[in-house]
Amino acid sequence: MVCTAPLLRTVGRVLIIVWLLATSFISAKPAQAQVSVTDAEPLLIRFQPETTPAERAAVLTTLAMRPVRWLPQADVMQVAPTRGNGVIASAALEAVAPYIAYIEADVTVHGDLTPNDVAFTAPAQVYGQTIVEAPHAWDLSIGSTDAVIAILDSGINRVHPEFADRVLGGYDFINADDDPDDDHGHGTHVAGIAAAAINNEQGSAGICPQCMILPVKVLDSSNKGTWGSVAAGIYYAVDQGARVINLSLGATVSSRTLEDAIAYAEAHDVLVVASAGNAASTTPYYPAALPYVIAVGATNDSDEHWVLSNTGEHLDLTAPGYRIFSTYNDLQQNGGYAFMSGTSMATPFVTGLVGLLASFAPSLTGAEIRDIMTSTADDLGEPGKDSLYGYGRVNVYQALVAANGGVEPTDPAGDNPPADADPTDQAFLYLPVMTRS
Repeated sequence: MVCTAPLLRTVGRVLIIVWLLATSFISAKPAQAQVSVTDAEPLLIRFQPETTPAERAAVLTTLAMRPVRWLPQADVMQVAPTRGNGVIASAALEAVAPYIAYIEADVTVHGDLTPNDVAFTAPAQVYGQTIVEAPHAWDLSIGSTDAVIAILDSGINRVHPEFADRVLGGYDFINADDDPDDDHGHGTHVAGIAAAAINNEQGSAGICPQCMILPVKVLDSSNKGTWGSVAAGIYYAVDQGARVINLSLGATVSSRTLEDAIAYAEAHDVLVVASAGNAASTTPYYPAALPYVIAVGATNDSDEHWVLSNTGEHLDLTAPGYRIFSTYNDLQQNGGYAFMSGTSMATPFVTGLVGLLASFAPSLTGAEIRDIMTSTADDLGEPGKDSLYGYGRVNVYQALVAANGGVEPTDPAGDNPPADADPTDQAFLYLPVMTRS
């Protein structure tokens, strides 16, 4: 989704404030102007590494700000004005300049879904898995609890039967507690696409049905958050041992704090997968448009470009995103399942594949996993990488075969599963078969 006009105006005001702050920091002459922070979004302040806690507290007092959250991995603090109509004097800015690397707006971000009415037909419940050939891939691997998928979203319903015994503790960066409960539904739906269970006689199956799930709540009950909460979630997920981070969210304005967090993930070889956005636009959408991030667009049930999916040269892969059947946080609504559409739904197809590849071949680096996915994707558009499909629509089966040295399963029907797999867990035997028209 794109920022609304009021949000753009708010962000614009904050960016003007940030520009004025930066100008004060590099100016050799005392300035007399004052900078209003009335109605501004919260800010992100990156302190110089050597700044002490006492000095940081003094800076906030001088700027009339209060701390919201400290990100120690990046020396960044989320802050908010201590009064609704506060004013920062240029003299105050000059006084604190030696302690600060930069200040920026804490931009609002949104989850990228377009809800659909719930309807149930068996083929529709599995069309996405069928198109990407996941059932065939499960002859080689159904994943491993050694691989951790971090879902940075609105949280998760951890008691949903599709996630039994596979949800790690997690954290809630919206309410600052250790209960990342899903009060929206977006996060639970995304988690199910990546890692819902198999062979449990209900619902459907995620791409990596044996992967562990690390829920990190960075979006609120309105499916909104800020770059500060997202960056905090990224640092947390990396430090908790996640192999891949799913970001089915974004905004049209980036953030240095976000980019530093992405760099932290890259330095620790943790892949980051993000949604391209649902505005039918070529406008860069972040974090998907950042270089290290795997940007995912959406296809429909005809295996064609979904009309609302953003496009662009930064797009890496596509996956099914239209009317995807998956888990829902409200277990009283259709038994805890729903259809949703969006690049938010396409993204966990790729995230689940990362988990599956990491489970099957743990020695693979992030770069190797990325290369396998892009080189084995089904090229649906112009030959090679293009702005509509990236390298193509992911093919889970071909990716697993490539990770297996090009060796296909002995029996595609599933009668001869890998020696280390439990034959009773080969869920493809229980999923209805659907052919593409």
